[in-house]
Amino acid sequence: MGSSRSADPPPAGPRELPPVATHFVSRTDELAGLDKLVADAARGAGSGASVAVVIGPGGVGKTALAVKWATEHAHRFPDGQLYVDLRSFSPDTALTPFDALGRFLRALGVQPEQVPATLAEQLGRYRTITARRRLQLLVLVDNAASAEQVRPLIPTSIRSVVLVTTRIRLDGLVGDGAQLVEVPPLPQAKAVALLTKLVGGDRPGAEPDAVAELAQLCGRFPIALRVAAARLITRSHLAVSEVVAQLRDERSRLAALSIPASPEDSITTLFDWSYHYLQPYEAELYRLLGQLPAAEFGIGVAAAVTQLAAHEVGVGLQALVDASLLQEVGPDRYRFHDLVRLHARAQPEQHRLEVIARAGAWYLEAMTRANLAVIPATLRWRVGPTAEQLSGEPPAFTSDRKALDWLARELPNVLAVLEEVAADRHDELAWQLCEALWEPMLYRKPLPEALRAHELGITAAQRCGHTVAESRLRYQRGRAYLDLGQPDAAEAETLRAIELAREAADRRNESAALEQLGRAWQARGDVDTAITHFTTSLNIEAELGIDRGVANRHRRIADALLQAGRAAEAGPHLAAARQILSTAGDDKDLARVAISEARLEGQFGRPEAAIALLLAAREVLRRSGSVVYEAYVLLALAEVDEHHGRPEQARGFLTEAVELLRDLGGPVLEEARDALAALDRAVPAAQPAIPTTAPPSTEESE
Repeated sequence: MGSSRSADPPPAGPRELPPVATHFVSRTDELAGLDKLVADAARGAGSGASVAVVIGPGGVGKTALAVKWATEHAHRFPDGQLYVDLRSFSPDTALTPFDALGRFLRALGVQPEQVPATLAEQLGRYRTITARRRLQLLVLVDNAASAEQVRPLIPTSIRSVVLVTTRIRLDGLVGDGAQLVEVPPLPQAKAVALLTKLVGGDRPGAEPDAVAELAQLCGRFPIALRVAAARLITRSHLAVSEVVAQLRDERSRLAALSIPASPEDSITTLFDWSYHYLQPYEAELYRLLGQLPAAEFGIGVAAAVTQLAAHEVGVGLQALVDASLLQEVGPDRYRFHDLVRLHARAQPEQHRLEVIARAGAWYLEAMTRANLAVIPATLRWRVGPTAEQLSGEPPAFTSDRKALDWLARELPNVLAVLEEVAADRHDELAWQLCEALWEPMLYRKPLPEALRAHELGITAAQRCGHTVAESRLRYQRGRAYLDLGQPDAAEAETLRAIELAREAADRRNESAALEQLGRAWQARGDVDTAITHFTTSLNIEAELGIDRGVANRHRRIADALLQAGRAAEAGPHLAAARQILSTAGDDKDLARVAISEARLEGQFGRPEAAIALLLAAREVLRRSGSVVYEAYVLLALAEVDEHHGRPEQARGFLTEAVELLRDLGGPVLEEARDALAALDRAVPAAQPAIPTTAPPSTEESE
């Protein structure tokens, strides 16, 4: 009788897979990633079953993906397909390995009364049943929270496959050789397609823009898309745009995407369970970082916000990544999914205001370090005290290009933080953050963003009663208008900057604003008025003993004279500028003088000398990391070549300028495109002496 009871029955071929989700939209990449499992199992190359860990946040569609793949490949596993939901992330009691193995054994033909009473005995029986070399079994383990839950459920057969879905990175299984398949939110096009299928009828087609925005507001999470679709289906009178309007309010979006009577359809409940798995300090990190408005962030700002040591923050961030509550998007780069951030912000947190202020202070220091690499303290006067406070530090960047790249990458985060800092009335911090935008604004030209930032900064300076800061920021905003080709707006802003500077007896700001006022008049073609303002500014720079400022005003006067075709008068000013900058400037200053000297050579009919000067200037400005200023040189090279009957060379320089600026956009790109189009339309004809318009604007580091 003992022999009869211990005999292992043959596999009964269970078929336990759940049905495939209705309206499943293609997860082509993820499904293709899982296909490797079939190949590995067919070869029987490993020492055990092939295992894949399918990881992603709650509601992103892990189970739907796993069931879809398993169903499509079920025919490859004739000995059966087993399924178990371990319920690790639900209000129900989680299923233990003992309970799960008992279910598997019964499904494989073991009579209920013969299922062993201990986990160790169950594991032995399961391994025995699945030990046949050619056994082909598919096991889907849903909602696992640890490798220890899963390991007992892995068949012995090397031709079997195990799929595990989880919200927690199961490093133990991956360390054992499991394949990791990460499931992100749906691509935008697929999210729109799912919404369209779910809602059906004519409404999606009638409001395509609203459907696209609704997909974004749902975070492209399948579960949220289904809830939004259900709202539209059950309220046929609602337009898609009305649901979009309801979901735009971040304060109520999560609640609107949850169904209280159905926890399994509640996005809030799904995130709650992931949150409950965190250790106390990890949960605090989650709450604090959720207040951070930056789209992406690194360990530095995370440490500042949480006031933890960098190594502690690094460990905590990795825990949040492992819990699928945070995305690791690059080396030391992290990002919350939009809906997860809303969940983090919804948790009680008494230190929200401190988070915003700490983030703003960190970005101000980090930006200033980068700015000092672009324009050293000896070459630019700054109103805020941070640059002086950091003056004793070693350089934070090895080149101005690297500093500008960092500034460009962080700019969206800085702008988001500035919005919150200003809203919370951290006014001293707000205007200083705005002032620190000068270098990225000059070299990378995010001009519309700069206008909005300066609106906030100027208001903050006014609330502080800081006249000098307001003058400086109005000067900076005037520069943005000038670069946008709006000289009237630039003049109005700059005149107000002059008034404020004179009210505060601030000669440096007054001089800078007068120089900019001259450029506004030059842009209109009034060279004489421009020269008058440049000369007044030059005299102030001389009174203050700022040699570099004197040199740059000489260059401005020369450019205006060249625009008027008065080359002979321009020459002495350029000579004076070069002489002073040889000791008081830097290589970028001298490169800008070289551009003006090239225009002078062009007017004197010496194109080869002009081109030599421009090529040398281009090399310097290329190293600076500003494609805008490199493009200015290319425009000047094209102008020289076109004027001297070399249209093909000119076309080559203009084409290169367009390519350089294609991703950046802005007025300089339009100028290059217009020049290229004009060249393409032109017929051979004598060209007027260069330059015929105001020379391209070049950066001034006041």
